[in-house]
Amino acid sequence: MPELPEVTVISEDLRELAVGKEVVRAGIFRDDVSNAGVAGFPAKLVGRTLEGTGRRGKIITLDFGEVTGVVHLVISGRVVQLPAWREPDKTHTAIVEFEGGPVLAFKKLWLGYFDLYEPERVGEHPLISRLGPDPFSEDFTVEYLKNVFKRKASIKGLLLDQSVVAGLGNIYVDEVLFAAGVHPIRKANTLSSLEIEQIYSATRGILREAIELRGTTFDSYHDAFGETGKYQHRLKVFTRAGEPCPVCGTEIRKSRVAGRGTHVCATCQPVG
Repeated sequence: MPELPEVTVISEDLRELAVGKEVVRAGIFRDDVSNAGVAGFPAKLVGRTLEGTGRRGKIITLDFGEVTGVVHLVISGRVVQLPAWREPDKTHTAIVEFEGGPVLAFKKLWLGYFDLYEPERVGEHPLISRLGPDPFSEDFTVEYLKNVFKRKASIKGLLLDQSVVAGLGNIYVDEVLFAAGVHPIRKANTLSSLEIEQIYSATRGILREAIELRGTTFDSYHDAFGETGKYQHRLKVFTRAGEPCPVCGTEIRKSRVAGRGTHVCATCQPVG
């Protein structure tokens, strides 16, 4: 699933490609791709100009003035440019054509969607309404983390919880915890002030670097220009099971924590 860096990159690409351009044609493959339905999707978008783009957690937001697009790519969704209009199908599940180009296809939204909301109601979206602070917001502070980390839950589970921190996913949580020297199974309420400060710093630093390198590509993720990300070449532990730790040489092990595949160096990230 695209995480905060990948969604940021796609949102910025869409801004570069289409802001200031009017929608001349739009369509979706079937009703469950959008809350507007097959008939309502073009009715609400055609004739509107894309005024801006943004991100809320792992969700792309598209500002069409009196309508806001809320796009969740979920697992394998992508945004691609097409050479010309084509009717939506089960692969190109939502398509939006702008005057003078581009024609943008939101592909493989099998579990995702392209919903349309009135701007003042975006906060009512079931995922957006429960989001915690964004890692780059003023609300995301060391003190905030110290407060939420008073819980007796695994630190990995808390960092994956979108109501605690918006936008983090499995890739970057593993990398953040390695950088902070914290084992993913540690109970959050056992962390020292220094460890919490290291998690805070690593979160912002790693996400910022991943955005600069245009995300992490393993399988389906590409930006809106069809290019792969480059952060996968900087990963220290994620997908490195069986390889030596880049810091100490201990073999990186993979286990399951908080229901997710988890990569750890037992030496750099002691349990206790």
